[in-house]
Amino acid sequence: MASDPLDRLRVPLIPVDPRPEFADALLYRIEDRNDEIIIQTATVRYFVDDLDRAVAFYCEVLDFEEEMRPSPLFAMLYRGQLRLLLSVPSTHVLADGTVPQSGGWNRISLQVSDLDGTAAVLRELGAPIRNDVTTGVTVKQILVEDPSGNLVELFEPLAGYHERPSRSR
Repeated sequence: MASDPLDRLRVPLIPVDPRPEFADALLYRIEDRNDEIIIQTATVRYFVDDLDRAVAFYCEVLDFEEEMRPSPLFAMLYRGQLRLLLSVPSTHVLADGTVPQSGGWNRISLQVSDLDGTAAVLRELGAPIRNDVTTGVTVKQILVEDPSGNLVELFEPLAGYHERPSRSR
């Protein structure tokens, strides 16, 4: 049997043994009044051009915590209940032949307590900010780009901002 010519492009699978706290966090869930399971972690996946630069940006600039990096093509980060998966496009090819790309207008939104101060620090660090601080009805916000051009919206709540009450375990 002939070998698959794509074998040399495939990245070997690396077994991962996550720390116990991480394994427990994956199981974190509550039941609502109808005994339905509600998972409390939101997950976002971004494609990035340079994994090292992206991980450094999210961890050093936006206070994410690196959970694991089992290969040079993937990292999992956390900030609170947000799980951010970073992937290098590499050999991901869709059925129509297109390859995922980094950048675009999809984004994650992160709340900050002092948007003007945060924007000043980001500018000092040289982070690309796409707009000046804009003020809406319930939030002030800016858009900052990660090293691959993916957007991150930073917002500061104003009077009238509403968030769902948190549910206990």
